[in-house]
Amino acid sequence: MCKTVRHVQGSRLVYYREKADTQFWDRHWQRYLSPEVYNAAEQGYLGDLQEPFSRYLPRQGRILEAGCGLGQHVLALRQLGYDVEGVEWSEATVQAVLRIHPNLPIRVGDARQLDVPDGYYTAYISLGVVEHQAEGPESFLREAYRVLAPGGVILVSVPHFHVLRRLKARLGFYRGQMEGLEFYQYAFTPEEFTGILKDLGFEILDTFNCGVVAGIRTEVALVRFLLHCRFIRYGLTKCINSWSYARRHLGHTFLVVGRKAEYRRGSA
Repeated sequence: MCKTVRHVQGSRLVYYREKADTQFWDRHWQRYLSPEVYNAAEQGYLGDLQEPFSRYLPRQGRILEAGCGLGQHVLALRQLGYDVEGVEWSEATVQAVLRIHPNLPIRVGDARQLDVPDGYYTAYISLGVVEHQAEGPESFLREAYRVLAPGGVILVSVPHFHVLRRLKARLGFYRGQMEGLEFYQYAFTPEEFTGILKDLGFEILDTFNCGVVAGIRTEVALVRFLLHCRFIRYGLTKCINSWSYARRHLGHTFLVVGRKAEYRRGSA
């Protein structure tokens, strides 16, 4: 497993590991690619995303998943009747996915420079993509704003610099050595990330915490150990998922739902 080191930078938690270039994503997705990864998607299963997607995705109009990876969310949403297509940076990944699902509408592309006209989509999905640029997420989000029609909906998730991680930061936990490592991603507070979206012209509609078990497991060694114990794993997972505070505040990621304003603040 690749070494990961975390440091605090302003209001963000910064992850350092190997360079996340196209070769990295080729290797990353190849580890998970198999026909079995699509079994749940073929039944329209969306997991933690079921509530926000069913509540906010429009039934009419084109939808894009920018940075679609293996395309399982594109497949699941199409099974549910949505008109969804995907764009993925890694050409090798797109080719491998199309060998399994040749009719899945995904293509190679850069989410920062999409090959469609202004206002082309009624909804835009981005899951775990915009945090991977050292300059920040703004170039991805500006392009999302451009390709969305007025009133279009954005659903974007990023890693969560949640309260437990902020406590560990204050206690000095994130001070590992970074030699040989490069920037990998940011984790944001909801306050900072929603502020970025507002500055770019989006109205915030809702936020959702996702991956509560992972949000705790990655920070608490005892929980990681217990989740490896066969006779404890199921009960502990159920307990964590039923803990209301964790569901509200300790998601490994959070998803923000926004709407493109009819005009950007400051425009004529």
